[in-house]
Amino acid sequence: MRREYDFSKGERGKFYRQDAKLNLPPPSRQDLWAGGESRIAHFIKEETERTLSAYHEQPSLVTEHANQEHDTAHGGYAHRQLFELVQNGADALTRSDGASILVRLTGEYLYCADDGEPIDEDGVRALMFSHLSSKRGTSEIGRFGLGFKSVLGVTDSPEFYSHPGSFLFDRQSAALRIKEVAPAARDRYPVLRLPIPVNAREASEGDEDLREMMTWATNIVRLPLIRGAKENLVKQIKDFPPEFLLFVDHVRHLSLEDGDRSRDFALQSVNGEFRLDTGEGSSRWKCFKTTHELSDKAQKDRRSLDDSGNVPIWWAVPLDRLNESGYYWSFFPTKTASFLSGILNAPWKTNEDRQNLLPGPYNDELIDAAVTMVAHHLPELATKQEPARHLDALPRRHEAGDNEHGNRLRERLDEVLHQYSVVPDQDGALRRITDVSCAPQKLIEDRTGEVALKKWASFDRRPVAWLHHSGLTTGRMAKIDRWIRSSDAPVIRGIRRSRLSEWLEALVEGFDGEDAILASMKVLQTAAAIPEDKRKGQQLGEILLTQGEVWCAPDPEKAFLPSLDEDMRLDGQLMVHTRLASDAETAAALKELGIKHFSAESRLRFLAKKTLVDDDMPDEALWGEFWDASREMDPEQADKIIKEAIAKGYQRPSHARARSGDWRPLHSVLLPGDIVLSEGDRDREATIDIEFHC
Repeated sequence: MRREYDFSKGERGKFYRQDAKLNLPPPSRQDLWAGGESRIAHFIKEETERTLSAYHEQPSLVTEHANQEHDTAHGGYAHRQLFELVQNGADALTRSDGASILVRLTGEYLYCADDGEPIDEDGVRALMFSHLSSKRGTSEIGRFGLGFKSVLGVTDSPEFYSHPGSFLFDRQSAALRIKEVAPAARDRYPVLRLPIPVNAREASEGDEDLREMMTWATNIVRLPLIRGAKENLVKQIKDFPPEFLLFVDHVRHLSLEDGDRSRDFALQSVNGEFRLDTGEGSSRWKCFKTTHELSDKAQKDRRSLDDSGNVPIWWAVPLDRLNESGYYWSFFPTKTASFLSGILNAPWKTNEDRQNLLPGPYNDELIDAAVTMVAHHLPELATKQEPARHLDALPRRHEAGDNEHGNRLRERLDEVLHQYSVVPDQDGALRRITDVSCAPQKLIEDRTGEVALKKWASFDRRPVAWLHHSGLTTGRMAKIDRWIRSSDAPVIRGIRRSRLSEWLEALVEGFDGEDAILASMKVLQTAAAIPEDKRKGQQLGEILLTQGEVWCAPDPEKAFLPSLDEDMRLDGQLMVHTRLASDAETAAALKELGIKHFSAESRLRFLAKKTLVDDDMPDEALWGEFWDASREMDPEQADKIIKEAIAKGYQRPSHARARSGDWRPLHSVLLPGDIVLSEGDRDREATIDIEFHC
């Protein structure tokens, strides 16, 4: 079914299609289309005569030109006809107030129409020859006149209609005319060297599609299709990347039609972002652009025919797909991966089919300029809700087989990012990498520490100069670590990885009074959320507030829950602050950390540590309490507790009370018997006091 167009409404530069509501330009007057005796027609006749004269004088040119056309149409450009036609249309729109390109595929023809600047003599000459394109600046896409020659892969008679004049090329006619002037030439003849003027209005009389396009377009390419060409073009329409519009923001609408099927692309700017609509959905993009001034070395290596020393570079980033690795584009995709999120677009120096970037100073310099642009604009991808999100856009780690251009981009970024404020602190403000500390690595290396990390970050009075929790993922931290390793500057230490005790103590530092109680509650809950295997054997720091408002470590052998039994208390024993013990969530955390009420077992453990392990010499009274506590328990259990204490840090031997009342090391006293007596004054200092110990 043919689509109907309504050209009766809208401002200049817009058109409306009833079924898709796609803007199209308003109608042009039919008298804008020159007839067969136009200025362009006279230019074509003169150029054709010069070409035929050259072929007469040098028949080898015939074969050379024919081979150039054949290699272009059947080599790397064999499946790029749509790309080349659309980019020529985009270039025509650069210097006009037009905004739209329409591609239509029918059973007989492929059309490409735009409402851009009409063709001129230089444009005709560029189509006739190669490497004579009038588009010499780096801001325009087509350069060498090669792209249009790709149409010979789908047609033998390409036609070009434009307001100033229209013309066509024809394989059979070109062969006949060349044979007349160069009979020695054989087998293959060029097609696009001998244009033939035509009358656009006459050509449209038998073609409703062409007539319809002439009501609004200024340039129309019509390609009569050769057998088998349509299948290739159907695939090209299906695969055409809508992201092309991101780099030609003067093109607002692109419609690709294949019979009743249509792909309609539109680009809109919304609140500093671009919304790219494809008819099947939309995507959000940020686009950044810089212009780089080439050095002398790069200018010597630049692309053929470029005459500008200023080169534009774009970075387009898909905001909903930051983790996806991207590619270098030369306005259309190349096969060279950048590993950076999105599209890095520039007039790269590529091989002839624009599929792969070439090595050399020109591309190297553009990559280095792109690195500066990316580092500068990277923070703009962060959000208030996720201030470390922008780190996802950075290239992934190196893998075997990575291309040299992707490697260069990644290496240069790693070298410079430490100079920029790109890592968020706890307030979400971006700082340099050296200005923040980071949670312990063991909590980040897998997801098991995630609960503890979130618990720490939920404290509204946490210290600011720590890496924001949104950056504490394995992928993001790996990229940050890579910058640190890449820096050659000795002063760059990178982000400081804290010990577990430092990270926890940071939550209570500087607090007293009521604030200290609340901080201790939060940090104890955080410590308890750390998986047991990650905190086992680790110092947790002085994070527990006691009754005397003293900070201590949550050591089950040193600190205890409040006890109502005053007789159980000992000097040096630390009791948890009652406010902590009475808070349900904190009490549960204390239990997880092994903090218990003071019991007979706890008492013996405490005394064993004080008498046998601690550096300070115990008061003699503690030895009596130690033996009293041991007698209150099962001997085997008491022996186990004492051995466990000694195993943790043996400092001194057990002391026993002698008959003299002194406490003596066990190796210096004996039980009463044949050697020492149990009575009398003899050997009182070397004899164990049986009455006390039994």
